[in-house]
Amino acid sequence: MSAVAPAGLTERAQRRDWTLYWVYPVAAAFVLIFTAYPMLDLLLRAFTVDGRVSFALLWDTVADPYNRAVFWNTLLLGATVAVLGTVLATLYAYAIARVAIPGKRVWHFFALLPTISPPILMALGLIMLYGRRGLITHELLGLQTTGLYGFTGLVIAQLISYFPFAYLLMLNLFRGLDASLEEAASTMGANGWRVLRTVSLPLLVPGLAGSMLLMFSYSFADLGNPLLLGGDFPVLSSQIYQTIIGMYDIPKGAALAVLLLVPALMMFFAHKALSARMSFASVGAKGSSRHREVRHRGVRIAALAFVGGITLVICLQYATVLAGAFTQLFGINYGFTTKHLVAAITKSRGAILDTLLLGLVASFISVMLGLLIAWVVARTRARGQSLLDFTANLPLAIPGTVIGLAFGLAFNGPPLMLTGTAAIIVAAFVVRSLPYGIRSGVAALNQINRTLDEASTTMGATSGQTLWRILLPIVQPALLAGMIFSFTRSVTTLSAVIFVVSPHWALVTPTILSQMDRGDVGEAAALSVIVVVMVLAVIHGVPRLLGGDWREAR
Repeated sequence: MSAVAPAGLTERAQRRDWTLYWVYPVAAAFVLIFTAYPMLDLLLRAFTVDGRVSFALLWDTVADPYNRAVFWNTLLLGATVAVLGTVLATLYAYAIARVAIPGKRVWHFFALLPTISPPILMALGLIMLYGRRGLITHELLGLQTTGLYGFTGLVIAQLISYFPFAYLLMLNLFRGLDASLEEAASTMGANGWRVLRTVSLPLLVPGLAGSMLLMFSYSFADLGNPLLLGGDFPVLSSQIYQTIIGMYDIPKGAALAVLLLVPALMMFFAHKALSARMSFASVGAKGSSRHREVRHRGVRIAALAFVGGITLVICLQYATVLAGAFTQLFGINYGFTTKHLVAAITKSRGAILDTLLLGLVASFISVMLGLLIAWVVARTRARGQSLLDFTANLPLAIPGTVIGLAFGLAFNGPPLMLTGTAAIIVAAFVVRSLPYGIRSGVAALNQINRTLDEASTTMGATSGQTLWRILLPIVQPALLAGMIFSFTRSVTTLSAVIFVVSPHWALVTPTILSQMDRGDVGEAAALSVIVVVMVLAVIHGVPRLLGGDWREAR
């Protein structure tokens, strides 16, 4: 293998240190098999006609007026969600980070609540509130409208589902700005609005672009909400699902997946280019003092009304789903019952246990593999490490629907037959979460002084022993947080697994979707509640079992 030993090793240690020579092949093999191979297989299917390379299939797909309309629908939805979501996230983060409002921990908690539930839960809550028999539209307003189904409903559902991720990004950026810069501007006579406009926002430009990319990619990857709320506004993710599952037209489905992939990749590389060209930095490594909070009465009232309104919308969703899980027939008979919860536990017990088991296994693999790749990238001079890092992080730019379809097609026959096994589900989970594990691992390792590695190797330890005994205990909080994030992302995803589930290994999110299709709203609501409780149990239980500190990990 073409590689160079880790920096800092003596000549004698290099001769007996084989750590890199097994870590690198294992990491590279996984990335090649489960990231590069499925995507290449999907591209070949889209560009192959009768065994020959051809653009005919893709051209016919693009030439179809209906497919072009679906493509522009997808772009419109993604752009709308990206812009509105970034605006909401920035305002919410500013209110929490810069405005003196009471109850910040409460507002922060409720803002993050959608991150621990399947996005399909938002569609379920919206239908129960604003659908044909919705609590607000029908019961309170006496309407029987279908206005929820279409573009408006999709925008609302995706904003509630994915705004918290952009909020977390912007909150960290606001807190990371050097307070002395804002203080200097204030000292020179700038008011709060001018400081925000001329100092803070320019420093946040790469972050704003990243937030828009994040929201855009989540909107592209969403499948559950378009299937339930799309109505007469089809998008590519739901169209791919209908083409593969409904018509079983695999070549056309692959071509549609390529159409979905192209703008997602363009946005990803555009963001990287923008971040490279527009690099703003504070003078110091950290702010020289704490940020001043805005105490103007009008601003405080406006901020409190804004975060309170967002929180009310989020809480209303969860309260409605919870009510649906314990009422006889939501919208008709509101009598209390536990039959939906009992039915969910008994009928969907296999899906619950499978989701819990496979999610835990995948989260452990994702974190450990992410740490190994991060070690190769941050602590060695191995040839090809940049290519390994790029390929492993590529799923950040690939919509989940495309990954799920690629897995379902690539591993449905030779040379690697995984269809119907737990391995294909675990691999899909890991591929989706691996980039986050790598990025957190690289960040954690870069914060550790290399003199620790050098001191360890000077004492005769191999790089593997240094990684296991020195670096691993130090980065344990980051690994724990990464494992919990990976688990949450795995058990709540739908698009990445919809094409790989089987009767042998069922998952909760596809089960909820099938229940909604059958009209079993109560059972779907009960199963959604179980998922939220399960995720909360893991979030608070795993750190205690491992002896970790969740606050530190978070």
